[in-house]
Amino acid sequence: MTSWASTAALFLMLFQAAQPAPRATVSPQTFVGTWVGTQSWAIQNPPPGARPDQPVTLTIDLMDGKLVGSMVPFMGGQDGATFVESKIVGEELQVSAVVGRPRPATLAPPPPANGDEGPQAPAPAGRGRGGRRGAQPPSWKDTAKIQFAFKNDGVNLTGTADVMLGDVKWLKFNYDLSKKRSRY
Repeated sequence: MTSWASTAALFLMLFQAAQPAPRATVSPQTFVGTWVGTQSWAIQNPPPGARPDQPVTLTIDLMDGKLVGSMVPFMGGQDGATFVESKIVGEELQVSAVVGRPRPATLAPPPPANGDEGPQAPAPAGRGRGGRRGAQPPSWKDTAKIQFAFKNDGVNLTGTADVMLGDVKWLKFNYDLSKKRSRY
């Protein structure tokens, strides 16, 4: 081997040895449980009157091989946030969530195959203030999407939440949670 070839081979071996080993994906069971702690603002100018650290409870369960969960309160509201989709990437739990509970998709009957839509039923009328109304217009909660990211270091869970309105990043929160212990 020439000196150039042996130098290149030595460099390649040192480069490969210096690369970190790929991290194994952690078990979903690592994140299961009830976690209590605080939600804090991670934006430069939080709204006036916002509490710096709000107590929150995050509950995560494993159902049919999937992590499901919710956080109460979220952004100060008792509606909370509910997991819609979750996955573990390396050592991080990544969650898509919505404010409140996910609404079931409205099922409309399919149009007839011949293209004739036939007679249309009138939309239900509202009943005035405080009464039940027909179809509700979408609220900001329907367009808000939450992206949580959590890491577990044993008995502590830390993470962030990015709140998006449509395609616009709106708010960001930090989380510092600990595993809730059973009373003896």
